[in-house]
Amino acid sequence: MSNYVISISREFGSGGRLIGKRLAARLGIPCYDRTLIQKTSEKSGLSPEFIARAEERARSRFHLTFTPIGIGIPTYTQQGVPVSLQAFFAQAEVIRELADQGPCVIVGRCSDYVLGERPECLKVFVHAPLEDRVVRCVEEYHIPTSNMCERIRDMDRGRSNYYNYYTGHTWGEMRRYDLTINSSVTGIEGAVDLIAALVRLRTAQAEMAE
Repeated sequence: MSNYVISISREFGSGGRLIGKRLAARLGIPCYDRTLIQKTSEKSGLSPEFIARAEERARSRFHLTFTPIGIGIPTYTQQGVPVSLQAFFAQAEVIRELADQGPCVIVGRCSDYVLGERPECLKVFVHAPLEDRVVRCVEEYHIPTSNMCERIRDMDRGRSNYYNYYTGHTWGEMRRYDLTINSSVTGIEGAVDLIAALVRLRTAQAEMAE
């Protein structure tokens, strides 16, 4: 499992992005998150602004009225693909290319779905109680407290819409992940310890099987 990749999905305010970054630093591998927008722009020729707007539209309530696309994981091509979907297809191709290049951590962007059933992909979902996520948003992210609970619910709803719309699956369904972590129980470093230990275990198992 030399080209292992860790896909981290997360509830807003659970610390998933921070866990991903610290895990990557611990393992000495790159972490990809918002940088995927720029890489997708270079891949597709679409502007970063357009890609960001496409993501925002997919996260909106508007898409709840439509049957999920459930696009599978096609090879990226512009021909015959509506421009509103080109960004996602290009991003999926970028994610697969990064996974092919070597070990890495990828945060969000439906990466667990895009990488499908690759045995080298470890799929993690990070969650936490709402009240703890409110505290994290205020104290660590420095987000104003006004209507914080509703803002967090809106962010989670947006992530759920985006995931469900493009994959045809349910965001946060525990059976789709190899490991689910309550970051309020483990803390950030504890979560990093757990994931790193599982990476070592799976790597050792893969080496023994060779």
